[in-house]
Amino acid sequence: MSEPTDRPMDRIDAVLERETQDYMGRTVPYQVPISAYPTDSHIIIVNSPGSGELKDGRHDRWMTLAKHLQERQVATMVTYNAPRPDNQVQLPWEAYSHKGASWNGLLIDSLAYVIEYALEHAAQLCGTGSPTVYLSGFSSGGSAVGAVAFRYPEVRRILLLSTYDSVGDIFYEGVSRFPGDIYLAYGGSDPMAGFLAYVLRCGPLAAASLHIREAPDCDHRFSGADNSRVLTKAFYWAFQGDETFPSPEGGLQLYE
Repeated sequence: MSEPTDRPMDRIDAVLERETQDYMGRTVPYQVPISAYPTDSHIIIVNSPGSGELKDGRHDRWMTLAKHLQERQVATMVTYNAPRPDNQVQLPWEAYSHKGASWNGLLIDSLAYVIEYALEHAAQLCGTGSPTVYLSGFSSGGSAVGAVAFRYPEVRRILLLSTYDSVGDIFYEGVSRFPGDIYLAYGGSDPMAGFLAYVLRCGPLAAASLHIREAPDCDHRFSGADNSRVLTKAFYWAFQGDETFPSPEGGLQLYE
């Protein structure tokens, strides 16, 4: 792993160096870039972007949101991206791959490594070595969150945004074992995410609570300025108890 690089403590960048195996058992090295936005909040949000989305997000939305949360000392956001699918090899058992390795596996493992990085560096990131940890994930990133959150007792809440069951049964097996609070938000024009919300509502869960809300006039990507405010408000709903969600009023505009 590269050493963290300080940017006058407003942002810390690091790169995790990891290895996996391809479908032939050969070693595949890969990198997981991380950006963290330190605070003294004692709270860390590890954010898992969607498929092919870099750590700063489309239109820099995750970077903008992270700075917003940092300025208000709400939480330290740690955002990253897994290796992007390259489909050099078409694996018969899943849709995407990276250098012949399972992309689902890389997606899940990358998130786990970032959580472990955040816990190891918690005092530097949020002012305490015993932080409250939340996870957020968008689309396939939410699928990864559901799959791994139960492994870490420090994780108290998860926010699933426009989430599909992208990693398959591993998602359902993991999310059903998570003992904390689950918050799920999706757009009214995103029927697949709506179906997953229905499945979670009906299925067995170990969760302390399950909160589901639909954002009207909203698609899978939370497209448009108003829905970018709704996306901001989802974080305040899940992690700050803002019951005005999904109203965009008062939410930070992340993009046009």
